[in-house]
Amino acid sequence: MKKVYVLLLTVLILACGREEESGDKKTTVTVEKVTREKVSIEDRYPASLVALREVELRADVTGYVTKIPVEDGQRVRKGQLLYEIDKSRYQAQLNQSSSRLRIAESNLKQAERDLARYNKLKEGNAIAGQVYDDALTSMENAQQEMLAAQAEVEDAQTNLRYADIIAPFDGTIGFSSVRLGALVNPGQTLLNVISENDPIGLDFYAEERNLRYFMDQRENREKVIADSIFSINLPDGSSYPYPGVIENMDRAIDQRTGTLLIRLRFPNPELVLKPGLSATLVVKSKDEETRLTIPQKALIERLGETYVYYVEDGEAKRANVTLGRRVRDKIIIHEGVEEGMELIIDGLQKVSEGDPINIKNKGEA
Repeated sequence: MKKVYVLLLTVLILACGREEESGDKKTTVTVEKVTREKVSIEDRYPASLVALREVELRADVTGYVTKIPVEDGQRVRKGQLLYEIDKSRYQAQLNQSSSRLRIAESNLKQAERDLARYNKLKEGNAIAGQVYDDALTSMENAQQEMLAAQAEVEDAQTNLRYADIIAPFDGTIGFSSVRLGALVNPGQTLLNVISENDPIGLDFYAEERNLRYFMDQRENREKVIADSIFSINLPDGSSYPYPGVIENMDRAIDQRTGTLLIRLRFPNPELVLKPGLSATLVVKSKDEETRLTIPQKALIERLGETYVYYVEDGEAKRANVTLGRRVRDKIIIHEGVEEGMELIIDGLQKVSEGDPINIKNKGEA
């Protein structure tokens, strides 16, 4: 009898242990409800920075490079000397053409004096008509010779002036393609490239369905700047501090992609932005919209699926979701959840579908 009593006691203890274990199987989690709130929608576009003004520097005369007074990558001012090409032959041409011009001017004055004298003799019928006609022809020829000499002087002055390559505007010069002593040919030899970097441009492609929105923003530049409609995220994840405006738009939509090239203009006083840099353009929507949002930490992404766990009737249940844009620490959800659903945000690593759930209030230990 004593043995039976001990056996029954053991069975009762084991049963109680199993009940306690069963009670301990509830997973304790923290939840947050799906809410509907007003959010400012942002569109993001891959974009690249471009110089609003960029010029290839090429020689317009033949000669050897005799001077490069600027360093590669230097900031330059409009009118600053960048390259000098050997001027000796062009100075000699100018001297020679100037001498010819002085001779032509002297010949013209002599022809004019002769014609004036023959005019008086002609009035008194004291000169043959042929002699007068020859004098008139000589003066006209002298005029043409002087005009030709003036053109030669202007051409020589132009060549001499083009021997100095100057900056066409304020900007930054690139790496020189030639060095001192290099022979350059007109229109062929690339010397360098100069670009204006403040302000700087940003190119991106917008879908045709958003064309009206961007056209409206082009007409309201002051409001666009005040509301920071257009901003830039840099490759390191930081935000560029200056807002931009629309500079211009392409003439037509690309029929293959259904997109339109749009160029923005951004101030660049610290020259942080460089042509060719890749960035992300952030475009704010005009109005706030009411959308379903959930905390980003409620999301699980695994094996190509995105889903959440929510609590219903004390159990964990799974719901696949379709994501929208991120808004601060939340994300917009298009499909998969409804307003008021309790999503698990802490303890997800311990949860499986169908698990009994114990909800812990926020702030509880």
